[in-house]
Amino acid sequence: MSKNDNLVARYRTIRQQGNWRSWPLIRQLRAMQFRRLTPLDGGKKHGLSVIRYYWAAFLDKHQADIRGHALEVGETTTIRQYGGAALTQADAIDLAAHSPEVRVVADLSRADHVPGDLYDCFVNQFTTCVIYDIEAALYHALRILKPGGVLLINFWCVDFYLHRGLDMGTGAPLYMYHWFTPIQVENMFRRLGLTAGDYQAEIYGNLLTRMAFLLNLPAREFTSYELNHVDPGHPLLICVRAVKPVQWSAEKPVYRDPLWTPEIRPAEARPDTGHYGDEYQK
Repeated sequence: MSKNDNLVARYRTIRQQGNWRSWPLIRQLRAMQFRRLTPLDGGKKHGLSVIRYYWAAFLDKHQADIRGHALEVGETTTIRQYGGAALTQADAIDLAAHSPEVRVVADLSRADHVPGDLYDCFVNQFTTCVIYDIEAALYHALRILKPGGVLLINFWCVDFYLHRGLDMGTGAPLYMYHWFTPIQVENMFRRLGLTAGDYQAEIYGNLLTRMAFLLNLPAREFTSYELNHVDPGHPLLICVRAVKPVQWSAEKPVYRDPLWTPEIRPAEARPDTGHYGDEYQK
């Protein structure tokens, strides 16, 4: 089962029903686990993570944008889940054709061969930190949209660092190049020729949820107030909805490539630990 399956259902369950783990006494006891040196349970998944709770909330809010000919990175699970009958075609883009869903084989930051003005919607989730030339990737993400097409994308502000790199079988190892700030994201979209009326950036998170994410505490263990409180000084996730202007025109960025990557064998992704597989590989 894909990691993105049933995000909306789980997100709504958290909001509407709560969980015994969020009871005051339980939360106080659980908080004692914050004094530790490694993530809880070695990073094993125990429900919807805090950062994916925020992304599910954002997608739920903009579900109507996922329609027509849509594109997603790696697979089509999310656009099919949220787009449903509103989709006419669902494509995936990745570095290699590792599944039949990958109809566009390309590095997004070097996607000159992908036709422009093609897609009604592009959902780009949890990839921006591992794209070195992020300015070029954002340029192509907008270029391949039809005029009026929508880009739904996220940028996370803190995470576990993939110090060895991570091989997920998608065509090349992944390395962590960036963590983002709101002012940085705003400036990247302005450099693409967009104005304040063309995109909206939303900030999610606070000090508690940042710590919870790094420690591998799932969203169900927190109250709605704790999850939904936004502290601009401690953002966890930045989500952007950008609409390609009808007369969009932007200069293609000068391409940049990394000068160095670790000279060791990358870790292999583990389905039970997700992005923690780099540290806790057996």
